[in-house]
Amino acid sequence: MPPPVVARSRTCMRWFRKPAEVVSDEAAPGVNPEPLQVTFDQEILATKLNSLNEAIAEAGGVDGLETFIEALRSKHEVFAGVVAKGDDMDAEDLRTLAGLVFAVRRKLASVMGERQGALVDGMRALVRPDADLDSRLAAFADLAGDDKKLRRGFWDFGAEILHFADPETVPLATRWVWDTGTTTGALREFIRGNDTLRSIPIGETVGAIEGARRWFYDALAEEGFYRDLPFVTDLVWVQAYSDYARSLSMSLGMIDNQFGAKQDPLELGVKLLGIDSPEGRLKGHDASLH
Repeated sequence: MPPPVVARSRTCMRWFRKPAEVVSDEAAPGVNPEPLQVTFDQEILATKLNSLNEAIAEAGGVDGLETFIEALRSKHEVFAGVVAKGDDMDAEDLRTLAGLVFAVRRKLASVMGERQGALVDGMRALVRPDADLDSRLAAFADLAGDDKKLRRGFWDFGAEILHFADPETVPLATRWVWDTGTTTGALREFIRGNDTLRSIPIGETVGAIEGARRWFYDALAEEGFYRDLPFVTDLVWVQAYSDYARSLSMSLGMIDNQFGAKQDPLELGVKLLGIDSPEGRLKGHDASLH
């Protein structure tokens, strides 16, 4: 098993009552955001924030939003440390990162061994800044060949590596955030009346996701958030997707035991973000999250 992600104790941070001299976090240079061609709804965002807070309160045993921010920051530190090795990354590093990505644990475990060498080489190429992000991500996904399901898993793995290695610069471009092939994902859930739309003009490039993320940064600032915006955005997105998944399961009369959608309102979200504990619930400060 990979080393655990540890949420370290630190002074409690505040996201509210933004001081006049503090400016909103902005994504670092490196990803050019594509112009947004859809209209997201501020009221839906506020609803998802409320749902997240209610889920935290219902679950109990965690110290509010701070626990999630710490867990995501700890995951970032693991990814950044591994990626900093560059071409010295090896199979053990691959397994470390794979253990922190839900799509890998769920879908790719059976192929990790047989494709380990190609994945290590692909991981090294993915983080080299000698090509644009979209080309590198596509090349990593191409390691799956003609297997479409495997390609989706590789895409998500590569997207998480890029994002959690540098969350300020690279948005989380996994398929649960947005999938042009199925026009589904968290971003759709912030469009009012989305169930009547046959097509949604959001591209699959990293720049398209970044264009959307910039809207969320501005919207979250209006809600009183001014720090840790990359991670707060991830949490809002995963809350929206979790709500969608639970609603879909209920409408089909299904109980998704793997996601645990019925048992714990946080379980799907923390699994998708790779910060779930062995017991199936996010742990508090100074606890292992893996």
